[in-house]
Formats: sequence, structure tokens, C-alpha cells
Amino acid sequence: MCETLDVPPATRARFAQSIMVEVMRLHPSQREEIRKRCGMVWQKIEETPPVAWLDETTYNTLTDSIRAQLGNEQTIRLYRGLGRRILENPNFQSFIESVIRLFGLSPHTLLKAAPRGREAVVRDSGTLTYEQVTPYCAKLHLRNFPASTFKSGTTVVLLSGTFLGLLDAAGVSKTAKVETTGVDLLAGNATFILSW
Repeated sequence: MCETLDVPPATRARFAQSIMVEVMRLHPSQREEIRKRCGMVWQKIEETPPVAWLDETTYNTLTDSIRAQLGNEQTIRLYRGLGRRILENPNFQSFIESVIRLFGLSPHTLLKAAPRGREAVVRDSGTLTYEQVTPYCAKLHLRNFPASTFKSGTTVVLLSGTFLGLLDAAGVSKTAKVETTGVDLLAGNATFILSW
């Protein structure tokens, strides 16, 4: 019988660096407090080659520092901005552009592409699947995200913002909504219900 290994999640440095760009757009006092909370991790991320993988502790220090400083609502707002600019991120750009060429730009197109695009920026981070519910609603199911990261709840908050940003990028920002259900921080599960 094969044993399963608990492999910690990892994140592309380029993605963490794009989060830092969003942080630098904040009010100077907020961004400086986030940098202080990060300590040496901020510089480590800055100096890491964009294609390298960041370990769980490094990435979590950044995301947890953001949430601790901003709270949930402002963290969602920050990641929403990141999600809006996802089409400019080299990790996603070519894949998303080919999906748009094939299927056109719509909320469903971007949300359906999210699971595959996510694979370019994270590994060993559970499974994300797409489900179309109605012409104006979809669900993204996240399953089996390692509890070592997921248990803080920060992942649910940042993904809520990122997915709203995808809806913004698809042109439905005025009506975009996200609701989370089935959140189990120890099992690494959450469902994001997105409507517009």
C-alpha cells in the first residue's frame, strides 16, 4: 500500500510579487505596517526569481500580514484589484488570452479558466473546480487545501477578492457578488458562489 505524503503548498514568486505591487498602491501608512509585519520576508520575496517557488511559511507571512493589517473587507478589496489585473500577469496571460480567443470574454469564461490558471501559480494547494449554475451564477469548489495554510482562513478571504476581480475583468463589477459556503478550515474545503 502506498502512503500519501503531506506536501506543503508552494506559490510562484511572481504571484507574491504581484500582491506586493497591490500593497504598494495602498496608503503609505498601511503599506509600511504590512512591510513591518512581514519583516525580512518582504525582501526575500522581492529578491526571489519570479519563476521560483516560495515555501508556505514565506507566502503565508505575506498574506497573513496583509489580512492582520487590513482586516477582511480591505483584504478582499486588495485581492479584487489583483484579480482585475490578472490578465496582465505573465503566469496567466497566455493561457487566459487563448481561452478568451476561443470562447470570448465573459464571467463564465474567466471562472471556468480559473482552476487551470491557478495551477500556474500554486502547487500542492488542493483542487479547484468550476460549476456553472445559471447563466449568471457559477460555483468554484476548493477541496483538500492543506490545513497548515488553510486553517487561518486567509485563503478564503483572498480567493473571495480574487474571484470578484475576475468578474470585474469580465465587465460585471457593478453586480458581482461572492458568497462562501461549506468552509471547513481543517479539511481545506470551501465553495465560492459567484453571481452577477
